[in-house]
Amino acid sequence: MSRDAAFQYLDANQTRFVDELMQFLRIPSISAHPERDADVLAAMEFDKRKLESLGFKTEVWPTRSHQGLYAERIEDPALPTVLIYGHVDVQPVDPLDLWTTPPFEPQIRNGAIWARGADDNKGQHYAQIAGVESVLKSAGRLPVNVKFIIESDEEFDGEAITLEFPKHMDELRCDVFVVADCASPGLDHPAICTTLRGIVTTDITITGADGDLHSGEWGGMTYEPIDVLRWVLQNLKDFKTGKVLVPGFYDDVIVPGAEERRALAAGPWKDEEKAREIGVARLFSEEGFTVREAGTVRPTLQVNGILGGYTGGGFKTVIGNKAMAKVSMRLVHNQSGEKIHGAFVKYVTELVGDKGKVAFGRYGDGRPFRADMNDPYVQAGLRAMEVGYGKKAVVYNMGGSIPIVAPLVEATKARCVMMGFGLPGDNLHAPNEHFQLAAFRNGARAAAAYLYEVAARIGAPAGA
Repeated sequence: MSRDAAFQYLDANQTRFVDELMQFLRIPSISAHPERDADVLAAMEFDKRKLESLGFKTEVWPTRSHQGLYAERIEDPALPTVLIYGHVDVQPVDPLDLWTTPPFEPQIRNGAIWARGADDNKGQHYAQIAGVESVLKSAGRLPVNVKFIIESDEEFDGEAITLEFPKHMDELRCDVFVVADCASPGLDHPAICTTLRGIVTTDITITGADGDLHSGEWGGMTYEPIDVLRWVLQNLKDFKTGKVLVPGFYDDVIVPGAEERRALAAGPWKDEEKAREIGVARLFSEEGFTVREAGTVRPTLQVNGILGGYTGGGFKTVIGNKAMAKVSMRLVHNQSGEKIHGAFVKYVTELVGDKGKVAFGRYGDGRPFRADMNDPYVQAGLRAMEVGYGKKAVVYNMGGSIPIVAPLVEATKARCVMMGFGLPGDNLHAPNEHFQLAAFRNGARAAAAYLYEVAARIGAPAGA
């Protein structure tokens, strides 16, 4: 069987694929740091050379921040087309002192590769490339047409690549869009992710007097920005129920159906174990929903940071003239970021009233996405993950966001399949990021199997 030949090729070349990934991980492609722009370009060039060596035609698309890479190998226009997504940029590495080994000097220990980007997303999308190579080299051709869209702005400017879509509609045309930038619950539980939450990021700045005031002279006589901010934050969310108090926040939320809730409940999730994993006494959830539901298919609001007054050494008895908080809101399918941000601004402005001057910042947003778990392309993904991992695959929901997904699905009208090779404990975005070698191998097998699943189950002629 052709699929088995691809697996044999993968096993025979596993050491080389790992070595190539290690080279890839040595490139410090931090898109948020302008001094690393040359490294971001170098990481993109790494993928470009690799795909060209496999007979892919490539194009570089400049973006407002860095660039995107498009690659295609068209075997036959009549065949289904699979578009695979990845990104080469990585998160900053701070705090550096918490890394066991240098973040851009990849090491293998305890069955994993340790380096920044090992999971998110160099390791995951390179597993896809290895899977494609294994099929191509073992069979001499691909059973479907394959395209790649690889960006270098995902961790810095998630909208940059999406602004280029209208210029490249012909290139982006496909039947299914495959993402390997998510997670499975564990090596024994490979998964296809069917939901992503969107995100709105903003900040609130409360200003009082023209400058800091002496607390002895002015305390008790003026509204204090830190106090006003505390009042605002206190009224954003009900501490007991977990409900967001912004009027209209839940207006467009669709409660998950019974089938989706059963699928979530069937996954390998235990509240007590997860609490121990992160070092807390217990987990919390919105009233009326399980912890897993609250963290994946319900909208949330978090205060991500607070700044105000004097926090240096010793003591300074002042009333600070400014206080600021950074806030993010995770949104679910059918919610609008613009609508939610507007409701948030209106509500906070009313809370502040004449107690101070209030201003809002706005940062990059991401739209929510939901796939039909019964879609044939999703079902093909489940079968491919089962074959690749040798374990029963499950449907999984992510609480995070992948900004490109909703705009690309909207632009192409294609289906989306999110194949998660990473694991929850891989420390992506944190010190000591790593990627299990078994996940890299099994992910590459699943990537290869998916091409055959689409060709045989979906791309086959009627009656075949």
